[in-house]
Amino acid sequence: MRTVADNERSGVFSAKVSNQISPIPTEAKVTTFESDKARFGQTELMGRRSPVREGRPVASGGFTLVELLVVIGIISLLVSILLPALNKARQQANLIDCESRLRQMGQALNIYVSENDGLLPYGDVRHDPTGIAGSPMFWENNVSDPENQELSWYWTFTLSKEVQAKLTGPDGLVNNLSPMFHDVDTIDVDYVRYANHYTCNPRIFPDNWEPQTLQDGTTIQPQFVTPRKLSNIKPSSVFLFWDAPQCIDWAPGNSNIAYEQATEIDGNSLQLGSYLFLNSPNEAQYNRPVTPGGLNHSTVPSLCAKLQKIGNADMPPPSPGSVSYFRSHLRFRHMNNTVLNALCVDGHVENRAVGTFMLLDICIKAPG
Repeated sequence: MRTVADNERSGVFSAKVSNQISPIPTEAKVTTFESDKARFGQTELMGRRSPVREGRPVASGGFTLVELLVVIGIISLLVSILLPALNKARQQANLIDCESRLRQMGQALNIYVSENDGLLPYGDVRHDPTGIAGSPMFWENNVSDPENQELSWYWTFTLSKEVQAKLTGPDGLVNNLSPMFHDVDTIDVDYVRYANHYTCNPRIFPDNWEPQTLQDGTTIQPQFVTPRKLSNIKPSSVFLFWDAPQCIDWAPGNSNIAYEQATEIDGNSLQLGSYLFLNSPNEAQYNRPVTPGGLNHSTVPSLCAKLQKIGNADMPPPSPGSVSYFRSHLRFRHMNNTVLNALCVDGHVENRAVGTFMLLDICIKAPG
């Protein structure tokens, strides 16, 4: 049993212990989140917390140099794989864009034909107020027209009038040609008045200032040359218009446009009698590639194909005494300079790889 003396001794001991233990200050009892952060230096990176102790940063969750190099290498590999495919897709889009432009020309041509009793336009009509009626060099429409001061009125102008409200400016010169004649796969230059990148078949779209030859070899003087009838042009697969080179020395103002008529194609075929008529005596020799221009003419198929490749370029300044558009009327400018587009009589568009543009593609069975 505890005695009174024991209880007294226990009370004395408890009092001594209580006197020796001091109370904890209030500010020391409460620790805040801010004080913990200040003490341990917690940081966040990539969604994870990394403690920083004693002022020294511990490794965070960022990329190492090796990891970054690996990522860069993977991206470079993907770019090298995808870039050719993207480039090919862009070229294919430009090819389709050109096909669409040719179809627009075909639609404008059909509008013109329906308004003119089925007749096609001239390829080139010369206007010269000094011409004398009945002379070999008489040029149609000699009456002065303030809205037409062009020396030559090309088929491109005629078709543009079908789709453009205003073609000529106050000076009577064409400065608002339809954008359908401006191909995207061309050299981007500052054009003086307008841009055209297509040429026409001279047998289907004759001019009115050069003699023409009928199928039987009869020569017609310029003043008696009449436009063809669309319904008389056979076969329906013959080419009307196609891609042509930009000629630095062709009007207006050396502005890198195409020569509007392919008059020099295959050694200036327009002037060679009944040439380019399918039912001519020499029809069998037409099944070969065409010579692209008036220079270096050949009838050897392999050489003709080679000349198409050699002449497949937009024209630099010519040598003295010559003009660049004599060299080629073909421009295979699509799909990395390998494909040419052409519009056929029946309205569909054909593609030709360089070296495969055939003489049969431009021959007709009748003058129309």
